[in-house]
Amino acid sequence: MGPEAKTGTEEHSFTRAHCHTILESLPCYVTVQDASLRVSWANKRARHDFGPADGRPCHEFYGIDASQCSDCPALKTVEDGQNHSRQVTLKMRQGSRITCLCQTAIANDEQTGGLWVVQTGVDISPITEMKNQLILLGETVAGMAHSIKNIMMGLEGGIYVVNKGLEVRNQKEIQEGWDMVLLNFDKISQIVKDILYCSKPRVPNFQVIQPNRIIREVYELFKETARQYHIQVELNLDENLTEAVIDPAGFHTVLSNLVSNALDACKLDLWKDTHQVEIRSRSGPDGSTVVEVRDNGVGIGKDVREHMFEEFFSSKGDQGTGLGLMVTQKIMREHGGSITFRSRPGQGTTFVATFPRRDLKSKEEIAHARS
Repeated sequence: MGPEAKTGTEEHSFTRAHCHTILESLPCYVTVQDASLRVSWANKRARHDFGPADGRPCHEFYGIDASQCSDCPALKTVEDGQNHSRQVTLKMRQGSRITCLCQTAIANDEQTGGLWVVQTGVDISPITEMKNQLILLGETVAGMAHSIKNIMMGLEGGIYVVNKGLEVRNQKEIQEGWDMVLLNFDKISQIVKDILYCSKPRVPNFQVIQPNRIIREVYELFKETARQYHIQVELNLDENLTEAVIDPAGFHTVLSNLVSNALDACKLDLWKDTHQVEIRSRSGPDGSTVVEVRDNGVGIGKDVREHMFEEFFSSKGDQGTGLGLMVTQKIMREHGGSITFRSRPGQGTTFVATFPRRDLKSKEEIAHARS
């Protein structure tokens, strides 16, 4: 007998010896369940993410709500002996959730005449996330196109008023039309700037700044808009706030976006007689620079709060592009900072942006930052 030949016993030993190792090393979840759908065995990855195979019902093992069991692929396999698959959300033992494509198959025990259900699961969370982002991107592009169309109509209206004023030589009408043109030009310019900002990584241009000075600049920028809508904007600044090492353009953009959102929240609120926006500054206990923007506008519902900082998400429906908070979040991450909010529907919202303390390491850095 040549060296390559194997007896039936040797071949059987090879299969049994390696089967367990292969199942343990698979990069997917593999579990074996009895006819009552209790987990009798799980491979290494399943045990790592969901715990030991201790006879728990499969919905408990995988952290699935029992109400979803009516559409369980394992249950269907027990009933008809066929293979089934389903996309389900699983809860790992550390609390995080993943989207998994589960497939089930029947395995008969020849010795006892019983049956087992073999279930495999592949984590498709990255694919699902990508799909959701593509859907969201498509909706956002459509929303931006709608916004740009409205802006173009505003430009056309402004041009019409200017031309009409020129015809009758009415200086007041010319000025009104030109103001409409400038307003809508600023809107479309901001959309383009936000798109460019989000399109590529950016290294902050850290400089030594006076945060309160930039806050006052943003206040002056929005003061007239607030007045037109009868919204009172208040400054409550810590005059002892020290210099900070922050990208001034990024700081200005974050604050502008938050104030703009606060004004929009007040404009959308039709139930209050008066509206206020308050801008506060203070130092954090760790030397950070903290800016708060509070409004008493419409507030944010629970269903919206869960998605506030998702890319391209807008709480303004077809009136928003979702780029403002996306840019704000990006800037805060580039600074190593954080942005949080608290809100109550009908009462208002407060956003808190925290810029961490940053120290310059050399005289050259200090000189450049102050220049």
